[in-house]
Amino acid sequence: MSGRNSLKIVVCGGGTGGHYYPLIAVISALKKKIELKVLYYTSKGRLDDRYAERDIENVKKMPLEVKGLKRPVYSPKNIMVIFDHLLTTDKVKRNMAEFSPNLVFSTGGYISFPVVKAASKIGLPVFLHEQNSIPGIANKRLARYAKKVFISFEKSRDYFKNIENGKVIYTGNPVRKVMKTRKEIFDSLGIDQNRKLIIICGGSQGSDFLNRIMIEIYDGIKDDKYFFYHITGNAEIKTKNYSFVRYRKFDPQLNEYIAVADGVVARGGATTIAELAHYGTPGVIIPWSEATENHQYYNGLMLQEMGLGYVILENAVTSGGLLETINRISTSRRHLLNIEKDPAETIAGHLLQEE
Repeated sequence: MSGRNSLKIVVCGGGTGGHYYPLIAVISALKKKIELKVLYYTSKGRLDDRYAERDIENVKKMPLEVKGLKRPVYSPKNIMVIFDHLLTTDKVKRNMAEFSPNLVFSTGGYISFPVVKAASKIGLPVFLHEQNSIPGIANKRLARYAKKVFISFEKSRDYFKNIENGKVIYTGNPVRKVMKTRKEIFDSLGIDQNRKLIIICGGSQGSDFLNRIMIEIYDGIKDDKYFFYHITGNAEIKTKNYSFVRYRKFDPQLNEYIAVADGVVARGGATTIAELAHYGTPGVIIPWSEATENHQYYNGLMLQEMGLGYVILENAVTSGGLLETINRISTSRRHLLNIEKDPAETIAGHLLQEE
């Protein structure tokens, strides 16, 4: 896109942090290079809808009410879902044409169906990013409309074999920049830097299982060696007051804490895996077994293969065993990976090359 001094871009992605934060990282990278105008199709009431206007300056937000396909995909209930998608596609097509963007960038999720299809109908170049090791249904189905498909794991290429050579590009998963130091984070928590900071996070939706097992662990801790920053999400939890635990339902800047932590216990969401790898923070991954195609397990295996942690299946977790593993990762040396190119910068570069 040589010679341009501004770019109009349409973006969308599912309403979870796994879709949202990589998108924010790419937008931030673009803003450093060019004047940007953004039309964001958000999932009404979800995380992206709540935070887009805070995180993106002068964004034009368009909330959509879109439902995902029921499992199994051949369920009769999907007839109405598909019909709603068609109506939404027509609405998006008209709105998108009025905005007159240069391109569309999507990070997947079911909201991307009407957005990407509308873009293809009016001839806009489409770029997709897949965060997980096993691509989601949306990106697999919509890849044929894309000019380029960016992947976070080299192994994901196998799932796009029907896409012509050169369109699938390994970039990694974009991660937000860290603005605070370890001292600043520890000072904000009111704790000494000699203590071990452990992050507990069940994803942007929270995890009943992680909340319960951690309460068992907290009940047995007798010293102040650890300090736990525990993100409970929307899941129900009967919290108890411990001097070494700080609870939060949600923290939009959790990456700042992960970057300086001594260890993380989490589900296997793609953004969590990317942040642990990028910051070199060791983790214990307890994948959610009901994730589509068990992708959280395979995401976690990627981290384990990097030497950055352990994967433990939920049915194998005990409070004693988990505490022992937390102790192991918190005393291990940080393993900073040699990341040659920043994923967000790489993707931004490809988008700016679009004529």
